[in-house]
Amino acid sequence: MTEPQKLPLHVRAIRAEAWKVSETELDVTGHLVDDRPQGVPAWFDPTPASTIHDMRLTIRVRYPDLVITRASGSMATHPYTLCPDALPPLERLVGLSVAQGFTRAVNERFGRRLGCAHLTALIQALGPVVRQAVGAAFRDERQPPRADRDAWWVDTCQAWRADGPLHARLVAGDVEGLKALSARGRPA
Repeated sequence: MTEPQKLPLHVRAIRAEAWKVSETELDVTGHLVDDRPQGVPAWFDPTPASTIHDMRLTIRVRYPDLVITRASGSMATHPYTLCPDALPPLERLVGLSVAQGFTRAVNERFGRRLGCAHLTALIQALGPVVRQAVGAAFRDERQPPRADRDAWWVDTCQAWRADGPLHARLVAGDVEGLKALSARGRPA
């Protein structure tokens, strides 16, 4: 007996891209799309047929302090006429540091009834993208990492925990040890 074809109820896609726009700034853009492949609720405008959210957010971030200096958003598709009211408050992102306390600060400014849950999810998805892009944009990645400059990685995930082997190799300046732990080029 074959299983019936499964059609998802809800699909969310988030894509983020970062660009170096000056010697001290990045632009990071996020795009969130929510689709309902089996159809939208009856009380929604059915155009386009399955997309209920299509939103973009761009932030400009200053390096090296990772402070947001500009924020703007748009909604191509949204379920209610009230939804775009959540766009002007995005200006409250200006002045926030992506380096320290970002998730908490975003929740305080936009969480629950203070903002749009979908834009909040998109904002929070951009924080790690900023952190990843900074290394590519503002340091020579051909040079080995150093504990005095690259310690921001510490405690960002279990692999980079402060008591772990990656951190120990970073502190020791053991580039060969870091390479030995790299999964690049190895089968999964």
